[in-house]
Amino acid sequence: MTTAFSQINMAKSQQIYTTFVNGRVITKQIYDIYQHAFIDSPLYTELYSHLEHFTLLYQHIGYNLNFNVEGEFFYISRSEAEEDADTNATKIQAMLLIIARYWVDKGFDLDDLATPVIGLGRTALDEIAEQAIYKDIRQALGMETWDKAITYLADRNFLYPCGDKHYVLSSAGMHFLNLHVEKYSEEMAQ
Repeated sequence: MTTAFSQINMAKSQQIYTTFVNGRVITKQIYDIYQHAFIDSPLYTELYSHLEHFTLLYQHIGYNLNFNVEGEFFYISRSEAEEDADTNATKIQAMLLIIARYWVDKGFDLDDLATPVIGLGRTALDEIAEQAIYKDIRQALGMETWDKAITYLADRNFLYPCGDKHYVLSSAGMHFLNLHVEKYSEEMAQ
């Protein structure tokens, strides 16, 4: 695998950097609202195809390029210790857990959140916004409204819009939900 800069698509490399420094993840697939389907992400493909190059590039500028195999996404971090204390990560995880708790309480399968024809719709968003416990959590996270919380998740590629007030979780969003479900299951088994 070559690491020569001339072999790397400069425009994609710049888009990758911009995506990462804006606190976003790059997932293997993105939701295309016009095709109404998940499609392969050209940024993910570029990263994966030139992994050695991008790993070294981000090391040179003080970051770690991280690849999450299960969730099929890339992200950057300064160090594992800093990442644990990151307020953005806390906000993302808390909001995803609110969505998951609401979904499970309704008796739905969590995997449906990653299915575009089902996903997280207007009714669910309105019901979440009305519940006092979720409102308290959202406010404690510093989110003014539930719409802003959803936009926060969408801006970071943890969910994608797939219609008017209709969203589908990305592989990164589902990965975090599944990690928490697994952790909860292990704790309950003890």
